[in-house]
Amino acid sequence: MELRPYQWEVIMPALEGKNIIVWLPTGAGKTRAAAYVAKRHLETVDQAKVVVLVNRVHLVTQHCEEFSRMLGKRWAIITLSGDMGPRAGFGHLARSHDLIICTAELLQMALTSPEEEEHVELNAFSLLVVDECHHTHKDTVYNLILSRYLEHKLQRTRPLPQVLGLTASPGTGGASTLDGAIDHILQLCANLDTWHIMSPENHRPQLQEHSAQPCKQYSLCHRRSLNPVPLFWVFLADYKNELAHLATQTPENPKLEMLEQILREQFGHSDSPRGIIFTQTRQSTHSLLLWLQQQPGLQTVDIRADLLIGAGNSSQNTHMTQRDQQEVIRKFRVGTLNLLVATSVAEEGLDIPQCNVVVRYGLLSNEISMVQARGRARAGRSIYSFVATQGSRELRRELINEVLETLMERAVAAVQKMDQAEYQAKIRDLQQAALVKRAVQAAQRDNQRQQFLAEQVQLLCVNCMVAVGHGSDLRKVEGAHHVNVNPNFS
Repeated sequence: MELRPYQWEVIMPALEGKNIIVWLPTGAGKTRAAAYVAKRHLETVDQAKVVVLVNRVHLVTQHCEEFSRMLGKRWAIITLSGDMGPRAGFGHLARSHDLIICTAELLQMALTSPEEEEHVELNAFSLLVVDECHHTHKDTVYNLILSRYLEHKLQRTRPLPQVLGLTASPGTGGASTLDGAIDHILQLCANLDTWHIMSPENHRPQLQEHSAQPCKQYSLCHRRSLNPVPLFWVFLADYKNELAHLATQTPENPKLEMLEQILREQFGHSDSPRGIIFTQTRQSTHSLLLWLQQQPGLQTVDIRADLLIGAGNSSQNTHMTQRDQQEVIRKFRVGTLNLLVATSVAEEGLDIPQCNVVVRYGLLSNEISMVQARGRARAGRSIYSFVATQGSRELRRELINEVLETLMERAVAAVQKMDQAEYQAKIRDLQQAALVKRAVQAAQRDNQRQQFLAEQVQLLCVNCMVAVGHGSDLRKVEGAHHVNVNPNFS
């Protein structure tokens, strides 16, 4: 598989063994470029072993497809995610495969596990690929893993894996000034121990030609004069018949009318369109799907829709398993479905080249989310529509996001142009400060734990407030689940 010239340009330092962040727009081929780096690494580094970290379960399979195409059958590849069911230990699988593609949570659990079959050391890997690496900040699982890397580095533990970060949107970290945005980019580089952020310079025109941006439109409506029952409360009550009645009989909902107009325009005339509607919550995805199915004005339009939501469970709604997600994405790819109603789970990494319609329905989010969602519109002559009420918070935030995107680009450019000695000094200072901060936080947590002995802490029933056990009865399983192991507990 041949790389494009701009892909060669951004990966050259990585082929020399340097730690870099590859900054390319969505759809420009970051994963393919990373797969080539992994291939060269496996071919040239003695006892090489690669781990590819992703932050979304459905990306495990998608990345496996790209890496398998690049690597062929010479190398043993395995995919791991928490939705797989029973499996051999992570450590055992890592020792018996050349390349592992997994969710970051699984690697973090393996790094801290005391069990031999599960445990693995970070230096067991020679290349660490971090997809959507802009999430390497604060207390995210990415940053927990990379903090371990920095501890080894500052303790001069060797060998250390090479680090390759991938992102389309480093973000501004909430900063509103150029200096603040530069500080955010520097902190991201420090967390990933980055030698340089790579983006095309010599081959930028070719990148722009290949990664054309969709046409953005603001689909704004007036506030409605009456306040009918909100759609998501209808879903929560599960009144499907009531929803059908509301779709035809309730006072107007200008935002839904605007959405209907967009869908009629795009799906009524285009050849084989495919689109994604992004909305804020799982409740609203269910509500919008029911509305699509019931709305009279859309019954003559060829819309075949389904949900794409996250895998986490909650008390208010069901979740999607990894298999559910993969099946919906497969149907969308082949055209069985042509419209997804999705939460942010579909913003990052979802690779559907034929997608040409993206609608953000009243979303209140940051500039990273905006860039990621816009990047889902891959096909030629795509549209990106933001549906909101005139003067709303959502509209103001979207306009701010456009400013922040420009600020992010200026901040990255400023960091790229820094004198290398000055840059490296700043990175070292930030890394040392981060480790000191983590050490202080760990000490504070230990002090809090020691305030009360576990056997002296009573556990009370939440309903009747009767004592049912003690803190010493609890064990933490897989770093996440607290289980009462007292056989007398009932």
